[in-house]
Amino acid sequence: MMFMRTDAQLPSRLRQTGLSLVELGVAMAIVGVIGIITWRWVADTRAPMDRTAIMGQLTEAQAAVEGFVLANHRLPCAASGTNGTEDCGNTSAAAVLLPWRTLGLPSRMGQLHYGVNRGASLDLASAPTASASPDLKINYTPAIPVLALSTDAGVNAAAAALTGAITAANGRRAVINGLDWCRVVRRLAANPTAAGVLTAGNLTASIPVAFVITHPGVNGVFEGSNVPGGAAGFRFDMPGRAQDSNFDDLSVAVGAGDLASRIGCVSRLGAMQAAAQGAYTAYDNVRVVQEYWSLRVFDIEQAQSALEAAETGVIMAAMNAALAAGSAALAAASAANTEGITIFGLVLSAANVVSAAVEVGFAADDLIEAQKALQDSKDKELASRAYVIEVFETFTQALTAANRLDEKGLNP
Repeated sequence: MMFMRTDAQLPSRLRQTGLSLVELGVAMAIVGVIGIITWRWVADTRAPMDRTAIMGQLTEAQAAVEGFVLANHRLPCAASGTNGTEDCGNTSAAAVLLPWRTLGLPSRMGQLHYGVNRGASLDLASAPTASASPDLKINYTPAIPVLALSTDAGVNAAAAALTGAITAANGRRAVINGLDWCRVVRRLAANPTAAGVLTAGNLTASIPVAFVITHPGVNGVFEGSNVPGGAAGFRFDMPGRAQDSNFDDLSVAVGAGDLASRIGCVSRLGAMQAAAQGAYTAYDNVRVVQEYWSLRVFDIEQAQSALEAAETGVIMAAMNAALAAGSAALAAASAANTEGITIFGLVLSAANVVSAAVEVGFAADDLIEAQKALQDSKDKELASRAYVIEVFETFTQALTAANRLDEKGLNP
């Protein structure tokens, strides 16, 4: 009688051996999958880059270079070694590598060449001098009201706010940011043929550039004028040069004008300069209103003097009238004691009394006019004081706006 032996009846040693074979099979399958993935990754990394991938690297490098400006207010220097760190002290032809580590890029970017304009007065890779200023480096202190009245809280408050804005603007003069660097870029754009300006091209044709980045192409070898120290005398070839069997390098080059636009120099520096010019215009208005206010204060002083003169005139006219009346009474008394009445003396005395009375009337009219003139001068001075406050506040707002734009610089 035949019978089948079940797995449960197999020796435990044999059952354990079977399980180990299953596990080994699973492990080999996993190793196989990993091997295939690794093989594909190695194959991909060693495969020649196509034009799209190369342009992608150049675009990434360009964005990193331009982004560097926002944090450092300058372009990065080139690297002189494969460590990817910028070497600002080396301006020789050896410093022609992209500073990938400084820019936070992967090490594969280390094969790219990079050049930046390092002209003496147009060095885009050095910290600029402080040149952009919200107060245009003008002394605005005289704008503080010299006639500020301690009893006028409005004028004093406006003067205090203006003083703060002027102090803040003065403190911005020595502060360096992207706007100061933009001034250098603008000078480079205006002087593309200046000595030492970086160019890209060959002996027969070249263009001035702010910076240039070059990839060696599919074959990984720099060719044409991109060969450092080559016979052509250039480190960088003309961007967009036609490719052939002897040249497949790809480059991106950015001119000074294009760089100023891409970084935001045109809009940011223009806005700050416009605000600064607006503040200067407000400063002119302040100087004019200061003079007008001075005239109004002087007018009050003159009106006060005229009033005092009119009051003195009234007093003098009253005294003359009293003297005339006394003289008339004395003349009448003298005539009564004489044998005959002196008509002429009495008439003259009466005329003096009438004249003195008229003089008193004129003096009184002058006093009234002087009082009106003084009040009118005070009203005009009060109105001018209100205008002073308005102009001061306008100046403060314009200067504060310029300060804020200068503080912002190229930051978003």
